[in-house]
Parts: sequence; structure tokens; C-alpha cells
Amino acid sequence: MFFIQLAVILLACHLFGWLAERLGQCRVVGEITAGIVLGPTVFGRLESFLGQSAGLFETQHIGWLAHVADLGLIFLMFQVGVHINQRHPEASPQGRFAALSIALLGLVVPFALGVGVALVAHEHLAPTYSKWGFAWFCGVALAVSAVPVMTRIVQSLALQDTLVAHVTLRAAVITDVVGWVILGAIVFCSRVDGDPLDARYFAAQLLVAFAGFYGVTRCLVIPWIRRCQARGEQAAIMPVVISYVLLCAWVTDWLGLHCAIGALLAGLMMKQVPEFTDYWRSQVEGFLNFVLLPVFFACAGIKTSFDSLGSNENLFWLAVFLVCAFAGKFGGAYLGARVSGLQRTDSAIVGALMNTRGLMELIILAIGLELKLISIDAYTVLVFMALIITATTTPLVRRLLRPDPHVFLSKEMLQTRSSH
Repeated sequence: MFFIQLAVILLACHLFGWLAERLGQCRVVGEITAGIVLGPTVFGRLESFLGQSAGLFETQHIGWLAHVADLGLIFLMFQVGVHINQRHPEASPQGRFAALSIALLGLVVPFALGVGVALVAHEHLAPTYSKWGFAWFCGVALAVSAVPVMTRIVQSLALQDTLVAHVTLRAAVITDVVGWVILGAIVFCSRVDGDPLDARYFAAQLLVAFAGFYGVTRCLVIPWIRRCQARGEQAAIMPVVISYVLLCAWVTDWLGLHCAIGALLAGLMMKQVPEFTDYWRSQVEGFLNFVLLPVFFACAGIKTSFDSLGSNENLFWLAVFLVCAFAGKFGGAYLGARVSGLQRTDSAIVGALMNTRGLMELIILAIGLELKLISIDAYTVLVFMALIITATTTPLVRRLLRPDPHVFLSKEMLQTRSSH
């Protein structure tokens, strides 16, 4: 059963990803759609129509798939941490100010809107869940951007050498780092449940764990990588790194946080070995993107259901979250870009790119659902919100570029190393 499931998932994600690219979309939009199609709403009903009594992707049949999806999530978060450490072209003070202002306003505005809407929607979408936990979580869900997906979109539109792309990617990295810190704080608060003694004990556990991560990275993992590189023993690097990532993921999961947080920290701590990024890309990234991630998309899609959107009330809240997420992110990023001196069209492109959600949104929603911060109804609403907004990004940027594809601000704000 597992091998049939895996084959169906890989073929479906490849097909839908190819169709998305043919339609001018980013591949990840098609892959997320494939995950939803394989869920109970479409594929499950098709099986029922054909007289199949037990669905291929019913909950009782996806045990191994869930473990593979967790593995994909762990290595994806490690990869995100590694890529955050990747070197970017040097920016002038004005360029750094632009990235900071875009990140700040692009985070605060949608976060505030998300919290406000969630407080009102709580009794409708998640009445049995913690009100403030749900509200803070929705704020984070509306505030994040998906740096990996944004990078793909920038490359597909040949914008990678433009000022707008560099500033926006810097801002998105800042936004995501702050977003993950806030999410960690939310998980921490939900874990201790207001008990001061429990909070102090849990905080002490976290400090010991993070100190252990840092010590293992500095004293064992990084020296091992450098020693293997110096001796030309590249094959010995990956077993140690993968074991290290899995250990970090297990520790944070055991502490009651989430395995993804440990994997992200492991990636962030690889900053002292910048050349490791290229090695990871050549050895693991392809397998991760084409095998493990499709399984993650499928498992995320299996948890969604159009039945949750069957009521007019839930459709109404989908529309509200959709408008607030798009307007808050676009408006906040646009305002931050204008404050920093970017022109109107440049600022609009920044706002459109910062609305890229996709993969990171799915990861955060999966964590929220697993930790019981959101309900199935809220999860479904937010998944469709992320999919719709991500699908609008590429067409909107193309539309903004149409009047003049070279309407980017002066390169004075961006000083690359090659210019010195």
C-alpha cells in the first residue's frame, strides 16, 4: 500500500506542478493543489463513486506516509535555516534600511489584522481552542512570507539581479526569522499554560537544549565537516549532518515544541560553514524537493476538506482572512518600501512578492494543527487562503512589470562585492 501511495503522490505532484508552470504559475502552487486533490474531498469521493470501500489515502492507511512527511518537514526546515545563512550582495545603509522597513511594516500590519480577525472568528472557527493562542497563531500565519517560493518566482521572472528582488528577499528573511521567534513564544506559552513554576522549568530546559545544540555544532559537527573537506572525504559529511539534524529535531519534539523548530535551529547554526550550502544543494536538495516534499504536500492536503468550506459562515471567514492577509501584507510592505525611498511600481512589486506564502504557510499551519492551536476548519480556511494568495503573486508581478520591465530604482542602494 505504501509504495502505491508514494507512486501516486509523486506522479500527481509532478503533473500538477507541470500544469502550474504551463499556466504561468510557480510549481509549488500545483504541488499544493495536488495534495488537496489527493485528500478526501476529491480523490476520496472519486474512490467512493467507483465503489472502493477503503480509500487509498484514508487516515488509517497513511501511517508510513506521515513519518515520511515529518522527515521531509525536518529536512526542509534545516534547509531553510541553511539558506537563511547564505551570503547576499552587500547593501548600502539605504538598502539595509529599505529591507528593515519593509520587513517591519510587512510583519506588523498583517499580524495585527490577523490577531484582530481571529479574535472575532474564534467562536465560529475554533470555539473549543484557546482564544488568545488561536489569535496569536493566526497573526503569525498572516504575517509570514515563503522565502523558498519567493526565490523560485524571482528566478522564473528573471528578477534575481534587480534591486527589488534583493531588498524583498532580505526583508522576507527578516520577517520569517521574527515570525518563527513569535511562533516559538506562542508554543512556549501554550506549553506552560500560565504556570510560573512550569514556565521557569521549561525555560531552563530550553536553555540547556539550545546550549547543547550550540556546543555540539561548534565542537563536533563543524570541525568534522571542515576536516572531511580538507581530506577530500566528502562522503563522510552527510551521515553526521543528517544524524545531527534528526537529534536536534527529536530534542525539541521531546521538549514539547515541534521537531521543525529543532531542525531550523540546526540549519541556522551552520552559519560558520557557508560552503556547506552548495554541498547540501548538490547532495540532498533534489531528493528533498522531488520525493519528500510531495509527501508533505499530500499529507497536508489529506487534512483539508471542502466540507469545512461547505457552510456560508466558513466561506465568509475565508474571504475575510483572504482580504486581510493580502491587503495587510501588500499594504504594509508597500508602505515600508515607499518610506525607504522606492518608487511606486517598485514598492508595488515588493508588496506583491512579500505576499508569497505557499510552503512556509503550510509548515506553520501543520505545526499549529499538530499542537492543537487551530481547528480543522481554521486549518482548511488558512490553507486555501495561502494557496489563493500565492497563486496571485506571479500574475500580479507580471502585470506590474508590463508597463516597463526595467522600472527598478537606481542601483546605488545595492553595492555588490564585484563593484569594489
